[in-house]
Amino acid sequence: MSYPTRKIVASLILLAFMVCWIIMVGSVGPIVSGWPKWAEMLFYVFAGIGWIIPNKPIFAWMNRDAPNQED
Repeated sequence: MSYPTRKIVASLILLAFMVCWIIMVGSVGPIVSGWPKWAEMLFYVFAGIGWIIPNKPIFAWMNRDAPNQED
């Protein structure tokens, strides 16, 4: 698969994953609102940063054999 095609496919996968992630966090939000404030804060910190970890293989696949850019 060519590099531009991989970028498009990876972008669509990332977009779909982000929609699912947002729906999941939004669904769990009302449950979390009853937690202690420190636990609620930790949940939202994880939710804000945690989406990157499952997407790391997609980023690696997308950038594999990327053309070199020279300045």
